[in-house]
Amino acid sequence: MRVRRSMREEKGAGRSLWRQAKRLRDRVTRGVARIPLRGRLTLLSLSVLLCLMVALGALISYYEERAMLENQAVALRNEARLAVSAARQAGLPVGLVPPGDEPPPAGALPLDIGVGVAFFTTRLAGTATDVAFFTPDGVLVANSDRIPQAPPSALASMGAVRQAATQPYDTSTYLLVTDATNQRQLAALLPIVAEGRTVMVLQIATPTAPIDRAVAETRWMLFLGILGALGIGAVLLPLIVRTALRPLTMIERTTTRISAGELSLRLEEPPTRDEIGRLARAFNHMVARLEAAFARQKRFVADVSHELRTPLTALGGGMEMLLIGAEAGDAETSRRLMRGMYAEVERMRRLVEDLLTLTRLDEGRMRLRLSRIDTGALVSGVCEQARQLAHGQEVTCDVAPELPAIQADADRLRQVLLNVVDNALKFTPAPGRVTVRAWQEEGAVAIAVEDTGVGIPSEALPHVFERFYRADWARVRAPGQVGGSGLGLAIARSLVTLCGGHIAISSEEGHGTCVTVRFPVAAGEARVTPALDSALAAGGESHSRS
Repeated sequence: MRVRRSMREEKGAGRSLWRQAKRLRDRVTRGVARIPLRGRLTLLSLSVLLCLMVALGALISYYEERAMLENQAVALRNEARLAVSAARQAGLPVGLVPPGDEPPPAGALPLDIGVGVAFFTTRLAGTATDVAFFTPDGVLVANSDRIPQAPPSALASMGAVRQAATQPYDTSTYLLVTDATNQRQLAALLPIVAEGRTVMVLQIATPTAPIDRAVAETRWMLFLGILGALGIGAVLLPLIVRTALRPLTMIERTTTRISAGELSLRLEEPPTRDEIGRLARAFNHMVARLEAAFARQKRFVADVSHELRTPLTALGGGMEMLLIGAEAGDAETSRRLMRGMYAEVERMRRLVEDLLTLTRLDEGRMRLRLSRIDTGALVSGVCEQARQLAHGQEVTCDVAPELPAIQADADRLRQVLLNVVDNALKFTPAPGRVTVRAWQEEGAVAIAVEDTGVGIPSEALPHVFERFYRADWARVRAPGQVGGSGLGLAIARSLVTLCGGHIAISSEEGHGTCVTVRFPVAAGEARVTPALDSALAAGGESHSRS
């Protein structure tokens, strides 16, 4: 039970520490977020500069210390070589084993350990050098502690001595050992050979205090340099950051004015192609689109108001006349006014349905039932319905044989074609002609509606697919036709694009108009929708007037 209680307490303490750390992190994050962007960039730059300079200073001091220690080790080994040379001249059969050294004289007597120690101690030991002798097994034989001016002995470990006894002379290795006063000393281990075998391991050590003082001075100079660089950076970086962020300040001021309604303003685009330049260009493009969207919205509201005002005025007048006629008991006048009012209500209903269709298209809520459509049957059905809408015009159908199927929404495609045919009939006075043609192109099926009507001015062609746009409000219409709302071609283009097709228009004023719809040939073996059967189901669907 105690163990479980202890484990639960440890887990609780761990969760508490984790929550405290999370709270601290959140506080730091919130505190940093309150600092302006200019201050955050300055602090970040200074932090990066500090880290880089500290890392550079650490590398400089490390390599300086390493180089000085290696040089000192080389100096100690050179002293040992000189001592060995002096020992040979004195008749002692000793030597080191570096490459190029001559081996000890053959047949020499075994080295007297005591004589060798005394000789090397006299030659090497001094006020700045400590000498120690080990057997090849790592046992201390003698050292220079008997010399009063010599530094305290700093002895290498037994393992290091044994390793040095089995390796050749190498000028690139050294040891750092600690003496009795906790002072560092640099030690070099060299095997001394006699009669071809290692008889002693010589350790020469010297204090690293001069090297430590030189490295400390270098570090102090680096510290002062880092402080000076940070001070200069703290003065210059805010100016540099302010200059770099000046375009953003201008963007902020301009966007504030744009948000207040001045959509005609634009940002000054810098000549450079950096991030700020791309931001300014993207922002200008966005504002241009917003300005165009607001202009379209205003025009849309004005056009809808105008389209609704006319039938509402007619309805109001008809109702007023109906009331007068009802009081006078004129039944014929009442019926005529009722028919006129019904026509205006139908006109408003078509307008509302067109607006609802456009809203669904804009919001992406228009659902399509894509299927393989028999193109010939679809065009033939459209021609039959067009003949019923004609008022003295001739409607002809020209369909190429064996047309491949296309993939689209049959009802929506029929709506598009009937809108186009209705426009052609509306602006083709009798006895004009409207022709619906269908043929196959490379990988596509084209359906064209041509008329011999009044045509469209060249300056109006780029705008015919815009909402509520009409090329000429005073154009002559066929007898019995009423003006549309200017939404038919806009709906047609949106539906064709949504079904994966393409619509184009060409016209010459006084010689007629041609609207062409192209769809890619359907692939696969999907079900073919009977166009004539679905036409019956969609027979009651309204057609937009453009």
